[in-house]
Amino acid sequence: MLSEIGSNFWINPNEKLSGRTLGTPYSLFGYEGSDYVWLSTGRSATSLVLQTIEERNPNIRKVALIPSFTCYTVIDPFIDYGYEIHTLPLSLDLKTTSEEILQSVERTGAEVLLVHRYYGFDTLPGFNDIVEFLRSKGVVVIEDSTQCLYSGFELSDADYYVGSIRKWCGVPDGGFAICRDGRFEHKTICPDEKMVEAKRIASELKYQFLFEAKGDKPTFKSKYREAEELLDNQNGYYSIGELSARMQAELDVDMLRQKRRENYNVLLKGLQNVTGLSIIYTVLPSDVTPLYFPVLVEDREQWQNLLADNDIYAPVVWPKAEQCPDIDDDSQTIYDKILCIPIDQRYGIDDMKRIVEVINKK
Repeated sequence: MLSEIGSNFWINPNEKLSGRTLGTPYSLFGYEGSDYVWLSTGRSATSLVLQTIEERNPNIRKVALIPSFTCYTVIDPFIDYGYEIHTLPLSLDLKTTSEEILQSVERTGAEVLLVHRYYGFDTLPGFNDIVEFLRSKGVVVIEDSTQCLYSGFELSDADYYVGSIRKWCGVPDGGFAICRDGRFEHKTICPDEKMVEAKRIASELKYQFLFEAKGDKPTFKSKYREAEELLDNQNGYYSIGELSARMQAELDVDMLRQKRRENYNVLLKGLQNVTGLSIIYTVLPSDVTPLYFPVLVEDREQWQNLLADNDIYAPVVWPKAEQCPDIDDDSQTIYDKILCIPIDQRYGIDDMKRIVEVINKK
C-alpha cells in the first residue's frame, strides 16, 4: 500500500522500455476515420480540428455548442477561432439527452457541436442515433473522447474525434485528432522536447521520493508546475513526444481496465451511506472503464483537506473556467460540489479500503 494516493503520475527511471511502436488511435481505441494525427495535447487536437473545419467550410457560421461542464482547454480553442459559444444543459447525473441537444441546436443555430462523456460512463443517452440527422442539417459534430477512451460502449459516428491520453497514465504528453472524411493538412512531426523533458524530470523525481527515499516533495512539485506552465504556454502544433509514444505503446490496457474497475467497486461498496457525500454513478456497467470515482459533496474544501491530511489527493475535475459561457443551475452545482477520488491502476484494493476508512471516520 502506497503512502500517497492521487496527484501526478510518476515515471520509474529504472524501467526499460522495449521500443514498441505506437499504434494508431484506430487500433488503440476502436475509432474509424480517414486520417489521424498524434499531437502533444487534446487542446491542440481541438484547435487543429477547428482550423480544418474553417478551411473546409469557409462560410460556416461560427456558433458552437459545447458541454456546460468542461475544461478551459476545451473552451479556449473556440475562443481563439472566434466562435460564439453556447452550452448544453446537464443534469446532476451528468447526462444530456438527445432531445436537449436537438433543442439547443435549434435554439442557438449552432453549426459546430462538441460533446464529451464523463468519467468513462455513457452520459449521452441516444446521442449516436442523432449524429447523422445533425450532419444532414449542416452541423459538424466533434466528440472529445478523452474520458471514455477505454470504455467499450458503442462509439458515435462523429465528423471528428479528439482526445488526450495524459489523464489515464504517466505519459508526459499525448493527444490525437481523427477525421471521418478527408485529410488533415497541418500535421507536424516536431515534439515539444523542452516540455517533455521537464515532465520526465518531475515524474522521475516523484518516483525517487516515493520509492527510493530521495529528494523531497516541494522539489518535484515545483518541477511539475514548471512543466505544466510550459504545456499551457504552447503555441502552434507539436507532435507527441517519443517517450510518451513508447510509454503508451507499452501500456497494459487489460490491467488498467481491471484495476480501475476493481478499485471503483471497493469505493462503491464502502461509501454508500456517507453523510454529505453523494455518489454520482451507483452502478458500474460492464462496458465502462472509469476515470475517477466522482462524487458530489457539501463543503468540498473541508473534504479535500481531510483527504490531503491522510495523503489522499482528490482533484476537482474541473474547476469552472473564467471564460465559461452562461450555464444552467445543475451544471453550476456540479462545478461547486464535484470531487474526484483517484482509482487509477497505480493503486489496489488496500489503498481503496484506506480511502473508505478515512472518509467513514469523518
